[in-house]
Amino acid sequence: MPKKIIILHDTFLYKWGGERLILMMGKILNADIASGFFSKGSFDLRYEGFKGKMISISSEIFKKWFRHLKLKWSFLFRTKFLRDYDVVLFSGDCISAVRNCKKTTKKIYYCHTPPRYLYDLYDLYIAKVPFLLKPFFNMGFFIFRMLYERDINAMDLILTNSLNTQARIKKFVAKDSLVLYPPVDTEKFKYIDTKDYYLSFARLADAKRVDMVVEAFKKMPDKKLIVIYGENDPAREKIFSLAQWYDNIEFITLKNNVGFEEYIGNAIATIYIPIDEDFGMSPIESMSAGKPVLWVNDGGLKETIIHEKTGFLIPREAQIEDIITWIQYLSAERCISMRSDCEARAKEFSLTQFWEKLKEYMN
Repeated sequence: MPKKIIILHDTFLYKWGGERLILMMGKILNADIASGFFSKGSFDLRYEGFKGKMISISSEIFKKWFRHLKLKWSFLFRTKFLRDYDVVLFSGDCISAVRNCKKTTKKIYYCHTPPRYLYDLYDLYIAKVPFLLKPFFNMGFFIFRMLYERDINAMDLILTNSLNTQARIKKFVAKDSLVLYPPVDTEKFKYIDTKDYYLSFARLADAKRVDMVVEAFKKMPDKKLIVIYGENDPAREKIFSLAQWYDNIEFITLKNNVGFEEYIGNAIATIYIPIDEDFGMSPIESMSAGKPVLWVNDGGLKETIIHEKTGFLIPREAQIEDIITWIQYLSAERCISMRSDCEARAKEFSLTQFWEKLKEYMN
């Protein structure tokens, strides 16, 4: 393997699947990690055992559109340090930096998804823009789409996280890619016990539909829900307000992620119902801990969870009543009986499997 590797990830803003994946990749590849910024609300990479160089390209910005423009500029003009590396692995919406690599550099793009605001969710994003500003945003999106398609053509290899995302890449940019499923550290996520709560640890954002989970548990006062959230989650206050005065719903944030594995390892089951998820690492972590998943029949989740064996699915157009029905069915005894199937399924996404496949692709 080449000696000098760096991973360029767009931002360490949150504390969820994409950031966990890059942290694991940085450690197993003995790579450096660069990012638009490293937020205190995301993982503390040093605390998590990362020993490589950390390069922050810009400063932490929360205002979405301003953040996006500033980071685009930074990836274009402040990443000349990439010339010092033999392999650059790009992650997220940062591939404009590819023009700062040497011709001899091996350029690998791990595509979590083509930027959805430019493609399948374009109408949703542009609908939020004030009418008088729409022409400027339309022009900006057109330019960003042209740049993205030019930059993706400069890659030597495109990897992606699921067959679901592979199909998106083919559809939107007509490029072939290889599927490399994100891994889970099966030694870290273990069954501990079965206590009296169900667990949600999806990011508090509209597309994750945690608000629906909260609304369902408001109608089940005899069932306890714990929601683990990140400090920077965008819909945090909105979802907090839904659960006011409901003692059976508890929100927890974890400094340095301490206790995260224990909360999963002690749950009855976990709940994960996002809209068209690219892949979804959370269900794999849940299954590794022997916990079945209440999941939605959509996106990359269809590639990992097995209905009635490692979890139970609700329809793609999820309703609050669907959640209530299945939570009532998912007794502690039934979930414990699914433990061995969950653990066996998670092993198919182990770090060892991931590492062997990554070596094969990089060579």
